[in-house]
Amino acid sequence: MKNISTRQIIDIVLLILLLIFIGQNLESVKVKFIAFGFEMPLVILIAIVFFIGYYTAKAFNKNK
Repeated sequence: MKNISTRQIIDIVLLILLLIFIGQNLESVKVKFIAFGFEMPLVILIAIVFFIGYYTAKAFNKNK
């Protein structure tokens, strides 16, 4: 039998925590931006904001 590394255990724990987070944030929220309004699941909104922040930081750190 293959040994499980510490990295794999950490990955499994993080995956479980991510699934719990997703399960608890499935309700829809109303988003208003300038003249637009729409509803989307909270977890999708959080993911979009995360990726916008990630790529913005990556773009600004490219010069360093």
